Amino acid sequence: MAGRNGLSDWLWIARYHIVLVAMAATVTFGWLMSGRYLLGLALLVGLDWFLINLQNRITDVAEDTHNQVPGTAQVAAQKGLLTALSWALLIGSFVTTHFVWPQLTPWRAAVQLVGLAYNYRIVPTPAGLSRLKELYFFKNFGSSVLFVLTCFAYPMVTAGHRLMSLPALALLAGFFVLFETTYEILYDFRDLEGDRLLHVPTYPVVHGPQVAQRIMAGLLLGSVAMLLLGVWLGHLGVRELLMAVAPLSQFGFYRPRLARGLTSQDCLWLTHLGSAQLLLFLVGTALWQHAGLPANIFLR
Repeated sequence: MAGRNGLSDWLWIARYHIVLVAMAATVTFGWLMSGRYLLGLALLVGLDWFLINLQNRITDVAEDTHNQVPGTAQVAAQKGLLTALSWALLIGSFVTTHFVWPQLTPWRAAVQLVGLAYNYRIVPTPAGLSRLKELYFFKNFGSSVLFVLTCFAYPMVTAGHRLMSLPALALLAGFFVLFETTYEILYDFRDLEGDRLLHVPTYPVVHGPQVAQRIMAGLLLGSVAMLLLGVWLGHLGVRELLMAVAPLSQFGFYRPRLARGLTSQDCLWLTHLGSAQLLLFLVGTALWQHAGLPANIFLR
């Protein structure tokens, strides 16, 4: 039992559920834009997100302690070792991947720079240096930028060709940013007490839980609207419209859990639900095409 609990804590330290959803999104959107399953690239995306999440755990020990996030005691006890490990992996991976995808190096540098700005006080503000995490709006938007860079820009740079137009990709990226931001706000609900204590300006802290829930509902509605707009304009087809199931199911998932108090396990399963839906989309479209049915249906 102790071994299982220890493994669970280290999985929480790595935030493996976020790593998995980022990898699943890379494979899904990479396939949509290139027609190939970019599994090697997904592993690199997983590494980048692992490094950013690990640095976040290292720099957020005080906040995570107040929020009783699993694995925080281990991070506090081995902070120096974990910091050295993260930097060694970061530098080593840059050297290695530059030989495979040299065109990806500046994009990886941009991702890690945003990650550093999210976790460390290197962002200049009128009040002095701060972190993106400590800045209203940019806390959530910074994470969305990271997802767009890793799940959209990485495949575009490495795939070599595109099957989708730039307007179509822009609409899908808009859908994903709006949808992904709701994850960030839900995690903020879980961390509400600790964020209040440490004055972290999340939407639930600044506006209160009720307004934050309205913001989430608006974002989910906006994400569906992006897909509908794409179909109406003829840039997206019915295949992409199937992604509207994700925000609708998320709305149904989080409402009863918020009513009784969101937990870390709720956030874990919510993220796994997102990964499962991405993989279901990939499997469903593969079976659809294997049956000889049209790859997509455009209404205009």
